[in-house]
Amino acid sequence: MVDHHDASAVMEQAWNDIGNAAIVSRPALRIAIEEVMGMGSGSKSLKYLLLTGIVARAVDPNIHPRAIQAASKLSGAYDAASLCKQVIVEFERTKGNLFGLLNNPFANPALCYPEHDKHNPRFKNRTAAICVHGALDLVRAAKPEEVYAALVHVLRLAKDDADSTKLMDSGSRSLDRTRRFLEKFLEPADRGARLAAAWGAILELTNERAEIKVYNPNQSDEYSSTIGDVEVFLEGALVSASKCKHRPLTADDVERGLSKNSRRVDYTFVTASGITPGERGTIFKRIADAAASADVTLIETEKDFPAMLNLLGPHRRAKLGPIVLKFLRQMHELDCASEAAALWNKS
Repeated sequence: MVDHHDASAVMEQAWNDIGNAAIVSRPALRIAIEEVMGMGSGSKSLKYLLLTGIVARAVDPNIHPRAIQAASKLSGAYDAASLCKQVIVEFERTKGNLFGLLNNPFANPALCYPEHDKHNPRFKNRTAAICVHGALDLVRAAKPEEVYAALVHVLRLAKDDADSTKLMDSGSRSLDRTRRFLEKFLEPADRGARLAAAWGAILELTNERAEIKVYNPNQSDEYSSTIGDVEVFLEGALVSASKCKHRPLTADDVERGLSKNSRRVDYTFVTASGITPGERGTIFKRIADAAASADVTLIETEKDFPAMLNLLGPHRRAKLGPIVLKFLRQMHELDCASEAAALWNKS
């Protein structure tokens, strides 16, 4: 049994320590936490599970953080649902929308089991389930001070996320203001992450029935099975891909991109820095040749983005900033996401 009064006290203490830069999780645990907190759809309940396990372990070192029900056979089992609803949910109500403001996170059918198991088929987001399993095992092996640092880190990430999404009401956001946002946002490259997030946002706003996946260009090895930095899926099938370059596009870039498109889906090259001098003719010819077997397009942001923003209309333009933020967080570009939020509010 985890003492709920002690749990509330340790959460308040950790909240007050968010600004303490000396409290830092060890690398493996920090990375695991950031992986979970950066997850998108289908992961809200799992984020509550992660936080609940960390809080329980911070209060009682004998607790098994993967336990959900006191009847679990795991040594150190406890009632996680009760702790979450009576302590964490109430804590969140006093701080704002940190994790989704769910009234009863453990009502999720996938969490109605004695303990969390990454192999549980009830989870829609299997990747998130696996990540949480690993993170909680790291929490179980951590020292008390490392567990507390993990709690501070979770709350720090949640607060930063909440603060950055407090965007101004922009239902009537003008075309000029949106253009200014993108121009300022794309001034630094951040090694391609900004361009990928911006292009992914435009695609999401113009492909409402599709699923858009954006991959961090700085982690290409992790996504070696992908054929673009941004991919569009319709009913689970890949229908288009894009290669984003925040430097002058070269003929070699085009050749490499086309060579990966073995499935012959629609392919787009997006450049925020134009084309390498002297290679425009070569690039255009290669794209024209490739168009015989698949639709291939070249987008130059300076020339083409203004018209695209115009076509979005005010109702879709109002959603551009929040979607850019979403993709940046999914790529774990948290500092960049904070900068984007500030720019969106000012533009």
